[in-house]
Amino acid sequence: MAEGSHHHHHHQPHGHGATHSHHPDNEAFTELNRTHWNDFASRYTSEPWQRDLLNKVTAFIHQHVNWIGVDFVDPSTTFETPSPASDSKRQVRVLDYACGPGTITHALGARATEYVGIDLSENMVKAYNVRFNPDRPSTVTTSSSADGAAGLDDRLDETLTARAVVGNLLDPKDPSPPHLSAPEFFNFDLVAVGLGFHHFQDIQLATQRLVERLRPGGVFLILDFVTHAMEESPDPAKQGVAHTVAHAGFSEEELKRYFANAGLTAFAVVKMDDEVLIRGEAKRRPFLARGQKL
Repeated sequence: MAEGSHHHHHHQPHGHGATHSHHPDNEAFTELNRTHWNDFASRYTSEPWQRDLLNKVTAFIHQHVNWIGVDFVDPSTTFETPSPASDSKRQVRVLDYACGPGTITHALGARATEYVGIDLSENMVKAYNVRFNPDRPSTVTTSSSADGAAGLDDRLDETLTARAVVGNLLDPKDPSPPHLSAPEFFNFDLVAVGLGFHHFQDIQLATQRLVERLRPGGVFLILDFVTHAMEESPDPAKQGVAHTVAHAGFSEEELKRYFANAGLTAFAVVKMDDEVLIRGEAKRRPFLARGQKL
């Protein structure tokens, strides 16, 4: 869902707290989110800083692809004729939750054999399905040269098996939405949330609901931004600022506890060496956190 651009959207009129965890009305919150992402879907790579963020995040994931701990398919073999001895039958299934236009799916690419995206926003789901659907009209006519210049290489995207559906697994009143209860929505090797975790109202519930969708031994992965709570040794020079800003976010300890409570083990966090600029002004450092279902 969140492609980083608007991760501060709680500064918009529908909320002024630093966190959504005590939002009075879950349905209203969900509806505002849906409207926001619907509106946003058409613009997610319109700004240079957004394209820069997507490129950096993709490179960060590529760098740590082995660290994630999923036995991915070797992407270089995807287009070769499988030899009888190869593991061509092996499936690697990924749930891209709050998928937005598919940043995580695009980054992992041919390393998995099947992607299922789920998002609250119909427009994001549409953007995802257009991007990864081989029957779409020729991209030559639809993509602007600006997109090409940014180095977002979508040429291989239409070779992926990836489709998204509109849905919400995080509604406290609806633990098992019927349209998401078929076997294809369970037993994933990887469940990933890209830049969406800090948008969820109830982090513990979200973690539990998503871990339910993993097969035993599967990996839960989040990509999000480091918060002040997460910096073990804050720069003394910046401490003044930290005290005057109310930062939403979670410490590594909190995150570890959420993961453990949801039945995940082998918790690990890795932070990007570089920072990204949000809206050309706020510097944020992306991190990946992972845990494995017992």
